[in-house]
Amino acid sequence: MKEIAHLTSKLTDPEYLSLLIEPFMIWGLALGVVGTVLAFLFKERKAQMASLLLIIVAALMVVPYSQFRKKADTQSATIFATKRAQIEEQQTRWLEAQWVYFAVAGLAGITLLMGMHKGKPGLLVGIGTVLAGTACVFFTMWLHLKESEIYHPNLRDTSPRVTTTEGKPPPSSSEDRRALVSRPRE
Repeated sequence: MKEIAHLTSKLTDPEYLSLLIEPFMIWGLALGVVGTVLAFLFKERKAQMASLLLIIVAALMVVPYSQFRKKADTQSATIFATKRAQIEEQQTRWLEAQWVYFAVAGLAGITLLMGMHKGKPGLLVGIGTVLAGTACVFFTMWLHLKESEIYHPNLRDTSPRVTTTEGKPPPSSSEDRRALVSRPRE
């Protein structure tokens, strides 16, 4: 019961809400694109409509996401004071990138209205929607990576991951790992 109350209280926290929405943007776009392609191949109009609606909803989630992220960044900037500039830069990236999501949603809406099986124009708009949706998935993943690198600095570390067979945990710092990797084998 205590955990449910804790979860319920977190549903008003903008940072937690942004964390809930972000995966939906990535996976909603990805599933919508795959669903659109499959629905086109199998000539399933209703499935195609559902997939295009999923693309539209997932793309438009950038609006509440950005609003929650902006509110959460105020909290995060005080907690991560040394990363204030990076947090503000990431917020700017999200705000400047909103047009991409609106364009994908608009293109999916046009495809929904036209139908991909309605001649060459419908097919071209549908192909454009699939390509733009796919690009938007990778773009969203890139934005997510940039944000993750701020809050999880170990993701920026490009040194190889090392495990030992001596029953010891791997070294904790990058310098220790590099020293272990460069050490000649016995």
